[in-house]
Amino acid sequence: MGISAGLGTDALLPGLVLVASKTFTTTSSAQQIDNCFTSQYDNYRVIYSGLGSTTSNDFVYCRMVNGTTADTVANYYVCGYNTSTGAAVATTWLAAQTQMRVGWIGNNYSEFVADFIAPQLAQRTVVNSQSTSSSDVDFLVGTYGDLVNNNTQYEGLYLYPGSGTWSGTIRVYGYRN
Repeated sequence: MGISAGLGTDALLPGLVLVASKTFTTTSSAQQIDNCFTSQYDNYRVIYSGLGSTTSNDFVYCRMVNGTTADTVANYYVCGYNTSTGAAVATTWLAAQTQMRVGWIGNNYSEFVADFIAPQLAQRTVVNSQSTSSSDVDFLVGTYGDLVNNNTQYEGLYLYPGSGTWSGTIRVYGYRN
């Protein structure tokens, strides 16, 4: 038997594997996905698509989950930039925050893609995200680079809008090593 005996040929190819998915209807509540980060993958991609209720774009925040508890210690560092309809590019640098920013949300369309680098390894976690959001007031595109400044091995994530309600689907994919 070859090295792929018992495995589909896909198991040996690089790419993304869906490890968790959560669809939710209109709520103001945070969405927590537990046990999506495991030792099986070093890096992950999180994709959100949905709607918010705010008529002007607002942030989507994220906290890492240790066990089943969101980490609220001020160890998140945020750097980013965004531009919206007719506006100049705005930049952000925030140190020692209790959450990171991974995207934007508006009432017409919202999505973000975030790569979580090493969330389950005993080293600092880095998150790089890109977001597109449309509200009644403007259309916005932004990018964030976040650092979780500790060596905690995290198992999940906790996402919530800056204001208003939201709905949609969050999918978590593992990058094959």
